[in-house]
Amino acid sequence: MRVKEEDIVTIANKLKTKSKVSPHELLTVKNGIMDNLRCIEVILNVHGALRGITRELTGRNAENKLAAAGCCCNLALGDERACAVVAKVMGSYLTTELDSLNNELAVTCAWALGNLAGSGRKACTVLTDQGAFAKLIHLLANEDLKNAAIYALEHYAYQMKDDLRPEHLSKMISSISQIGVNTETVRLLFILSCHNDFVTNITEDLLLKTLQYLPVSIVNNDLQLVYIIRTLGNSENYNFILNYFLSNNMNIAFKQLLAVDNAVLNNSLMWFLGNLYKYDASNIFFKSLLSS
Repeated sequence: MRVKEEDIVTIANKLKTKSKVSPHELLTVKNGIMDNLRCIEVILNVHGALRGITRELTGRNAENKLAAAGCCCNLALGDERACAVVAKVMGSYLTTELDSLNNELAVTCAWALGNLAGSGRKACTVLTDQGAFAKLIHLLANEDLKNAAIYALEHYAYQMKDDLRPEHLSKMISSISQIGVNTETVRLLFILSCHNDFVTNITEDLLLKTLQYLPVSIVNNDLQLVYIIRTLGNSENYNFILNYFLSNNMNIAFKQLLAVDNAVLNNSLMWFLGNLYKYDASNIFFKSLLSS
């Protein structure tokens, strides 16, 4: 049964008056937003409603805290203007709750921050100043929270592009190196590889881990393979890459890849091989690759 906008208005007015609200009412707001994104404007237009949700998020009632975090997560699905408002009001509180001992609450807050970041640079700038992304980078080392942190950081890095702070770029690359290149981190690494300062920040250790993941992505033969190929190309450490390919007989795998009927993969692969060839056309890897 769809939630009616008038029900959201009623609860919003209750939130602004500091009246006691139930988990059910907060979940009604959460679900109402999913049913109809216009409900975001309803909440924003009731002065004090956002503060009321924040009050529940930071309160002592565990059920209300989690339900309020869910509201925040869905409120962060609005447009750039709406998300900038939500970020200003709620960003610092969502960041604080990342330290919660309740993993479900912490994960929901991380997803909310990711949704806000995905709206554009305005929200990203606000959240950066509030310390949200420094905290999310720290969470990459937390096995229970890392996937939610990766989700948020992907949106952040994508929106900020070369305006991503150098210290954030460096710390994210360092964290990925520690937890390894895998199904969860490969897309974030690719986004970071598009940054102007990626070449000066990627280490040979991380490059090696990326190369070692290449056979896994080849077996899967999906978009992750394109991410890996593009990341390797963006690293510009072509001597290291060619030496690895030679030592591991990667020419066989590349011959198989070149025969795959996939335009996106083929374009990325030819771009990558073209960069390697320009770097060292006489390398024996190409003789092996071009042999029948």
